[in-house]
Amino acid sequence: MVYTDQLLSSSINLSSSSSASHLSGKVDNSSYLDKVTYNTESPKTDNNSTTLHKRYSILHRDSKDNLYTMGPLDGSSSSRRTLLEEEGYIDDEGSTSPNASTAYSHSKLYSTNTYPRLGNGLSLRIGIKQLCILLSFIITTSLVILYKPNLISDLKNNTSTSFILPSSWQTPSKLSSIIIPPEIESGLKDLIPSERELVLTQYEYKANVDNYFNPKPNWGHGPGREDYKFYTESELRKLAVCTATNTCRENQTSVIIIGHIFAHFHLYEGYMGGEGIWFSSMIETLTKWGYTILRARDDWVYMWYIYNQIPDMVKGIIAAPTGQYGTFEDQMKTSGRGNGIPAWKFFVYNYFPDHYSSVVGDAWNMHSELGFSHQQRNFTFINYVVEPARTPPYVPTSKRPNQVYILAKFLRYFYPGTQPAWEDRGIFLRAKTILEKEFEGFEFVIGCKDDRNEKTKLETPMELPTGIRNLGTMDKFEFERQLASSKVMLGIGWPTLSPSPHIALSLGIPFISPYGLWGHSKVEDPDTWSQSQHNTLKALNEPYVYHVLRNDEEQFIDAIRKALKNPIEPYRLPFMTREHHEQAVSDWLNTDWESKAEKILENRKKGIETENGNELKVFTM
Repeated sequence: MVYTDQLLSSSINLSSSSSASHLSGKVDNSSYLDKVTYNTESPKTDNNSTTLHKRYSILHRDSKDNLYTMGPLDGSSSSRRTLLEEEGYIDDEGSTSPNASTAYSHSKLYSTNTYPRLGNGLSLRIGIKQLCILLSFIITTSLVILYKPNLISDLKNNTSTSFILPSSWQTPSKLSSIIIPPEIESGLKDLIPSERELVLTQYEYKANVDNYFNPKPNWGHGPGREDYKFYTESELRKLAVCTATNTCRENQTSVIIIGHIFAHFHLYEGYMGGEGIWFSSMIETLTKWGYTILRARDDWVYMWYIYNQIPDMVKGIIAAPTGQYGTFEDQMKTSGRGNGIPAWKFFVYNYFPDHYSSVVGDAWNMHSELGFSHQQRNFTFINYVVEPARTPPYVPTSKRPNQVYILAKFLRYFYPGTQPAWEDRGIFLRAKTILEKEFEGFEFVIGCKDDRNEKTKLETPMELPTGIRNLGTMDKFEFERQLASSKVMLGIGWPTLSPSPHIALSLGIPFISPYGLWGHSKVEDPDTWSQSQHNTLKALNEPYVYHVLRNDEEQFIDAIRKALKNPIEPYRLPFMTREHHEQAVSDWLNTDWESKAEKILENRKKGIETENGNELKVFTM
């Protein structure tokens, strides 16, 4: 079955080089300078650097405190006059301007040709006082050169690069004085030596920069409220450091912006529902490969702000079309909004398959679950990673109790409103009474809670069906430990497409999945069913998955019986493995999305539509 378009993207390998231009002007007899005024001409540019050329005029007070000009050294008298007019020291008639009066309240400005010039522009009216000052300067300079010959070179060394690189982090600290965080140190073992060296050197540079920033700002809000901005800006500083010091890792200047609210919940609140598990896998892979990930909550204004700083570095944005802080449409590039985010760089994420919400086309819809269909779907499918049984260690079926784990974390899943597969809640006690006679110690267990508010609990009481033992609220590790001690996982209709059945199969635990039928449905054709608790697992049959018709008590009991009698070995669908995940991520990163979008747009303008979805429209490249 073909389930997704093959998506390729080309890596953006960006490098940055820096050059500094230092403003300087060499003027003899600098003791005579009272003021140098600069006026920038059009810059001249070559392939390597940009040089700013300056012309300047020298203003000087004579012995009578009169102000006159002695420059520019390389210009005509007319250009000198023009400069003084531009700088506001004389007006069109050659009179003193308010600027000159302000600068020198007791000065009188003469025209540029009042006094003759000698040699390099020094006036003939040099008094004895000025000559003494000149001699003093020459003597002092000679003494400095005689007794401190390295002073000039020292000054040059200390200032030559500080214009672009603060001296406090020009040289990385000694490695022994830097504490490498465990998450960085643990990843070094998988890197080739050259990459490892870049990581360490860059981290040392970055550590020097971080000394100037508060490591844990107190925003006065809940977790993650502003932390996503602080994290992102820290990553931008890391980009600045690596480009300035030439220590960027491979892929580091390729940026992925993650702006989905479930990613935010995963990162700052530990959310590990289906979306949280998917973002965990995605972030782990991108980080391992050296890509820069910027966090943006569901803040489209901030995503626009980030994008416009480094547009060529951003390879893609993973988000939902709307969020608490604006929408993509508000920030999308259009003919009237040239600095907007191009639609072809935005990938609409939805955990569930077959949601076509992109304005560009099918492949710009990114899903975590494959679902089931006989038809070709062209969305981008990137699975989350289902690992082999490691933690907890695999427990052989023969050593497990006859325990059936019920997939439901909230009590309300047994009640109307969530379409329970077994509307008669007495089915659990009746099944237990029958099956405990056949299987020693048989029981149903669950880990759930009543998540409703107190008022609703009083108005509409809910109880766990009789015959089920509640293990209470558990974290991920305790859940997997309890699951690993079970022989069967039972679905009750909700939640749909949960990762848990995949995890159960990886532990050697079959899943009982309820389904529904339309009047025209065929039991043997899952594509015609009205519903299923896990559409992706329609592709599997017994002994891995037992499909049971909703509210059919006989099928319900019989499926549990068969699952207990026919244990399975750990199993993972081929497209839920790490290998498939990394291949899918690689295909996505190496697709030429711009070219694909251009072809779609060209056809769309001609009235030829090749894509699905209700949000399709003409967009701006």
